[in-house]
Amino acid sequence: MKPRVKKSPYSAQWLLLAISLLIIGCANGFDLWVERARTGDREQSRLLTQTRVIQENLVANLSSVNSVLEDLAKEWSEPGAQERATGRLKVLTDAMPGVRTLRILDKQGVSTASNRPELIGASFAYRDYYKRPLQVGDPATLFVLPPVQSTLGVFSVTVAKIIPGPDGSFSGVVVATLDPEYFKTLMISVLYANDMLSAIAHEDGVQFLMVPAAEAPQGKNLDQLESFFTRHRESGREVSAMTGTTDATGRELMIALSTIQPQNVRQDRALIVAVARELDAIYASWRQDAYEQGGLFALFSIGSVFGLYAFQRRQREFAKREAEAAEALAAHQRFLTSLTDNLPSMVGYWNSELRCQFANRGYLEWFGKAPEEMRGIRIQDLMGESLFHKNEPFIRGALRGERQCFERTLTKADGTVGHTWAQYIPDVSTDGGVLGFYVLVSDITELKRTTAALVESERKLRTIVETDPECVKVVAPDGTLMQMNRAGLEMIEASSEDQVVGQDVTRLIAPEYRESFIDLNKRVCSGESGSLEFEIVGLKGRRLWVDTHAAPLRDHDGHIKGQLAVTRDITAQKNAEQELKRLAETDALTNVANRRHFTVLAELEFSRAQRYGGPLSVLMVDIDHFKKVNDTHGHRTGDLVLQNFAELSQKELRAVDIIGRVGGEEFAVILPETSCEQAEDVAERLRHAVSVAETSSDTGTIVPITISVGIACLSTDTPDLETLLSRADRALYAAKTSGRNRTHCYDRQPQSNDEIRDLKVSS
Repeated sequence: MKPRVKKSPYSAQWLLLAISLLIIGCANGFDLWVERARTGDREQSRLLTQTRVIQENLVANLSSVNSVLEDLAKEWSEPGAQERATGRLKVLTDAMPGVRTLRILDKQGVSTASNRPELIGASFAYRDYYKRPLQVGDPATLFVLPPVQSTLGVFSVTVAKIIPGPDGSFSGVVVATLDPEYFKTLMISVLYANDMLSAIAHEDGVQFLMVPAAEAPQGKNLDQLESFFTRHRESGREVSAMTGTTDATGRELMIALSTIQPQNVRQDRALIVAVARELDAIYASWRQDAYEQGGLFALFSIGSVFGLYAFQRRQREFAKREAEAAEALAAHQRFLTSLTDNLPSMVGYWNSELRCQFANRGYLEWFGKAPEEMRGIRIQDLMGESLFHKNEPFIRGALRGERQCFERTLTKADGTVGHTWAQYIPDVSTDGGVLGFYVLVSDITELKRTTAALVESERKLRTIVETDPECVKVVAPDGTLMQMNRAGLEMIEASSEDQVVGQDVTRLIAPEYRESFIDLNKRVCSGESGSLEFEIVGLKGRRLWVDTHAAPLRDHDGHIKGQLAVTRDITAQKNAEQELKRLAETDALTNVANRRHFTVLAELEFSRAQRYGGPLSVLMVDIDHFKKVNDTHGHRTGDLVLQNFAELSQKELRAVDIIGRVGGEEFAVILPETSCEQAEDVAERLRHAVSVAETSSDTGTIVPITISVGIACLSTDTPDLETLLSRADRALYAAKTSGRNRTHCYDRQPQSNDEIRDLKVSS
């Protein structure tokens, strides 16, 4: 019978170490794998969010364009629509920043109306946006054509809608060309990293736009086997997210794609939006963490192996010495001494008579004693009367069997002062008696210094916040103000935090912005960051425009306990924006509405009069012989004449009346709720006021000025504002041809084109 081989305990230790390292390595690898997945999920979510931004804007634009094209198609067959079509298309194009060109093609494909006059009269029968609607013949469908280079040299997407005849037959096409510059700005706005790109493509695979533009040319065919575009389109999903190599750029990307198909629009083709980032950039931080953790794990593994090897080697030495009974106690003592001496604490044992039985090197160094001096010394003699008196309650507690923990400041043997955390642990025998107590004293001097530094750091941070020129505040999830710096208190006209802390901050927000602020607070408290522009009303009634940027405020456990917000005063910026808007709507010379703004206001008054009834009148005013004034007295005097007339008109007119400069010396006036008789009185009063007013030239010469006024009033046969203005214009020319310095009312009797032409020539 073979003798049993005694297993070495060291093999089990190596096996345990190997298993432990394997478990730690697997846990570390799993954590890295999970973090990589989280990184990918977070980035995918951000890309999908940016895609939705472009999608929502495109859906809104396509829905708006579809509505406009549908209205134009319906209005085309109405009386007078063709005469006013070009002007209407210009107004509509100005109102839609995403549309570059609007055209109406007749049934032969000839452009009969356009906001761009150079396109009128040209034939586009060869274009797909004419041929496809002609082939399909469905008036309800919005035809979205693949991007091509337009007649004006712009690479753009064109959408079209059929104009049905009275019998439903094909009568032409109304066409809109989308402005690529508008959408390029939108696409740039969603790029939050340098390695990103965004693109818009047609469902047929033709690329419309890509930002940055250098990544791939316009018109590139994306309909390639296994391309991102093809995989998304064939999946049938509205939104897709995937990774891989793109044919367009040849880069490894994570990409989010979305199909643009408005629910309220029947499109024959869709647009597809994509936003992407490079995978290398997305996972750069994760790879760095992986390398660092891998290196740390390798160092830990190497250290563990060498540590275990060293430990086992030492164990073998102890085991060898244990075999020698005479040296067993000495080896054990050396082991305990070596162990405790290497601890960064004072370790000792005192018996019930308060005499030292054991003290490690830390004890010796702290109190400056030799080993032989410590052996058997009384604790009173070691500590001194003063320190013993302070510690005696804890010593007596330990001898009663109660564990003691307390903090104490001690003076070392070298005279330096240190902070300690002491523990007295009772040594209780099996019969319940207390034999003595163990002492473990840790040096916490560095911890105290760190704590003091932290307090000082918090003080400095508080000082920085208090001296910050922007408002810094903390708001609870329920909207209660928890903290605000001095700049914020000055902003809301508060003298101290006591006036507002604990109050609902929404009461300081102008009523029309409170819902938006509450929504921002909810989003921030759910983990998002956000910003909002709104008006506040100070405690003393002052109104300010502010811009707030808010982020979640978390506690040490990661729970959101409110929002941290920085708010700045943007009142000056808002005032500047309002001034820019006023300058864009006002004639710079006369300070009345310019032609474009006057047309918008006049359209509103015309629509209001048609909707609710009531009279509406229009004056067309021309300064007589204005060219002669410029030629005789100079353009400076001409400018003074225009300015004086505008100022005089505003004095004579009501606040609700609208005056605008629509030509060089020509002005138009809208008179709401004014009948023809009342309009004639207004016109005559204005004419008289101008005739008696005096304008002086630079040389002091008095320049006599008169005006001619044409009057037109809204009637049942007035289809639109353009007709009403045209009638007033005819009346103006009648006033001028009949001698000037007079008013004339349109008599609702149509004049021939020859008569109008003669009037214009004579004037």
